[in-house]
Amino acid sequence: MSGRLGGLVAAELRKAVATRSVRLLVVLGAVLCAAWATVQVLVFDPDDVVAAYGMAQQGYPAVMIAGILLSAGEYRHRTVTWAYLVTPTRVPVIGAKVVAGAAVGLGAGLLAAVVTVPLVMVLLATRDAPLFDPAVPLALLGSVLGTALWCVFGVAVGALVRNQSAAIAVALLWTFYAEWTLIMLVPEVGRWTPTGAAKAASGWTRVDLPVAGSVLPAWAGALVFLGYALVAVALAGATVRRDVT
Repeated sequence: MSGRLGGLVAAELRKAVATRSVRLLVVLGAVLCAAWATVQVLVFDPDDVVAAYGMAQQGYPAVMIAGILLSAGEYRHRTVTWAYLVTPTRVPVIGAKVVAGAAVGLGAGLLAAVVTVPLVMVLLATRDAPLFDPAVPLALLGSVLGTALWCVFGVAVGALVRNQSAAIAVALLWTFYAEWTLIMLVPEVGRWTPTGAAKAASGWTRVDLPVAGSVLPAWAGALVFLGYALVAVALAGATVRRDVT
């Protein structure tokens, strides 16, 4: 069983690396992080060093879409049928996609950090702002792990919705519209939403999220967001018995 799962994971990783759109989305995620970091330092508050480095997670929309493509894209092109034909049960297929998504997300998070850190240091130096804060390493760790979880979340959403365009639309509408509308209406829930928890994990504070109320500590935000990702994966695993049409 472990050998079969390892083979499935290896196959999913090869497909992820070979998919041009996934590669482009990973790069786009790093570009978005760099852009947000620049805005944070030059337009907002250069003295909020942790927030500047925490922008290393701001490429999450692109990474989440990459995760969706890893699962829903296979349903779109019917390539998932082959995996189901050679695997006695379907759950390992979803498990392999989740592991591959975590690996892609981790790579995306590391790339974003590699791009963001030197950029932020240069920008902070031009503003005569402090270059470091003791909370920065934890914020960067939260950003990298949070990015990996966003990709896993995308894999689960794609497995649940299956229609690639619909999955992307649902994910983006929730992230950019429904969730923020809920936060503005009931600020107290902001800390418990997926985005609020993920941003807390990357070192964001109440000042950085003015409509979200007070945020969770970084460790708590990471655990809450991990919980969301695990629930999404569990739901995806519970629905894999649906026929592929």
